[in-house]
Amino acid sequence: TFRVKYTFAQINFDDWMTRGSWARIGIQQLPWVDFEEGIYRYRFQGTVFTEREGFLSSSDAGVSFHTNFPSNYGDFHVGVYNGENYNRVEANDQKSFAFRGTVRPFATGASVLRGLRAHLVYVGDNYVRNAERMRFIGSATFEHKYLNAGFDYLDAKDQTSITIADVEGQGYSIWATPRLPQGWEALLRYDHLKPNSLFDSQVRNRTIVGVAYWFKTQGNVSSALLLDY
Repeated sequence: TFRVKYTFAQINFDDWMTRGSWARIGIQQLPWVDFEEGIYRYRFQGTVFTEREGFLSSSDAGVSFHTNFPSNYGDFHVGVYNGENYNRVEANDQKSFAFRGTVRPFATGASVLRGLRAHLVYVGDNYVRNAERMRFIGSATFEHKYLNAGFDYLDAKDQTSITIADVEGQGYSIWATPRLPQGWEALLRYDHLKPNSLFDSQVRNRTIVGVAYWFKTQGNVSSALLLDY
């Protein structure tokens, strides 16, 4: 049995649009999870908040478009996908619309605030016709040679059948990875999720604390050791 997670065709539009503009068709990275993991690099410990709680995946089959704003002021990624993710077969004719927009407000100049970005993510889908599956994420991230940090807020709605009421959940994740020049880095993260806004007893919290050592990059290979709780 073979699992295919990424296999797509890509057309680059660098000659006609800003550099980094392209279109893809096939099984490919979704707009949010893979993007966030470019900032939060601890997938080997565990996935980011929205994927770890089962609200989003990192890959699905579909068609998408990405472009960068001029002068590094941000980018956006938008696509239409099957909605069942890479690890399940297509179940029906309902498709998923996914969008991520990112703004870097202090893109110019030498200010430390250049590393600050704000992100909006929307995913609209249906389990079956007229039974919604919606995710909205508001996020802020910061990147610096001595610190990466982020905050994600999630609002989700799930109606698995038209005969069942909507279930609305909210949650957030806050994390930071302060580092030293010698390769040592700390992992600090706290997740809070209320999967059903009607029941306080279902609240789930997760605390992650760790210390990592990142070896010098060898070509395109990064290696690290992590001790975490």
